[in-house]
Amino acid sequence: MKKNQMLIKVLVAGCMYIELVLLCGCGLRFNPKPLFTNFHEKKEKKTEEEKNRVVSLACWNAQTFFDAVTDGCEYTDFKNSSKWTKEKYIKRLNKLCEVMTLLNADVVVLEEIESEAVVQDIVNRLADGAWSKKRGWQYACFTKEQESAIGCAVFSRYELKNLSAHSLDIQIHKTKQPSSRPIMQLTVCAGEKELELFVNHWKSKSGGEEETEIWRDWQEAVLADKLIEYIANERSVVICGDFNRSVEDFIPLEDGFIMNENSNLVLRRVNNEPVSVYSPWFLENGKFSTEIGSYYYENSWERIDNFFFCGKIEINQFQPVAESPLADEDSIPQGYKVYTDSGCSDHLPLKCVVSI
Repeated sequence: MKKNQMLIKVLVAGCMYIELVLLCGCGLRFNPKPLFTNFHEKKEKKTEEEKNRVVSLACWNAQTFFDAVTDGCEYTDFKNSSKWTKEKYIKRLNKLCEVMTLLNADVVVLEEIESEAVVQDIVNRLADGAWSKKRGWQYACFTKEQESAIGCAVFSRYELKNLSAHSLDIQIHKTKQPSSRPIMQLTVCAGEKELELFVNHWKSKSGGEEETEIWRDWQEAVLADKLIEYIANERSVVICGDFNRSVEDFIPLEDGFIMNENSNLVLRRVNNEPVSVYSPWFLENGKFSTEIGSYYYENSWERIDNFFFCGKIEINQFQPVAESPLADEDSIPQGYKVYTDSGCSDHLPLKCVVSI
């Protein structure tokens, strides 16, 4: 297993991107600490909000979100195709930004984004006078493996820092390791509080569910290993993404496991004790907390998109979002179709509200 420093960028609406942090005021300048932190003077007595910061998060697989420029790594339907045009891309971009505005979360995580150029387009589209909007997403970052078609992006109203990506380098199997997305790790600075965010898009079941399960197992082990130090230090940790594994297929918490308070699942490590986490998909009685899932396949719901929590954190709210234009009247996600230029994504977004 190896740890790669991937693309480390923070983007600000309407401006070029640079490594680490780019700030906007009357002009542009470099600064090791964002100017935004100076807007809040220290108070002798903390408010209740500062003592118990509430943060909303949304996670969504945006389904093969490519721009209109052919770079060579695109999926067939988006590569030099008369069916895929710049006009369709702009229309789809506007719809994605509409969904982000609908979600209205402090932190929005997107999977299946082609490039940092697409991230910049999203930021610019959301700008539209952003400097006067206190609730705009002022920070964004993106990771992607070289020569991979898609990566993951995070948009945030809070400062982002310490971005890194953890990739697989497994050479012990007869089968060659397939291309996979790295696990994205970063710190969200919510006022005086911080939470550690892990973004996942695990290996798909393309090639066979059983045949590809070993690679999802390895990604689970990498993630679990990275959680240990944060749990030990009682940090607030949020884990989210498209795991391509339904939540009921994770290992339930049983007697004999080392437990954290309010846990109901475990993430396995290699030759070490597993890590316990909490999934809001389940009620205390073991039943699902919602009637619908996040992905609809062969006439049944799957819950392959997940939020997991551990450490010092409280979950106030959790649900899949099935409003128009995301879903039909039966809450079934409306996948994007290139030929008809219809739909949004074959996944529903998940939204949660936490206190840290």
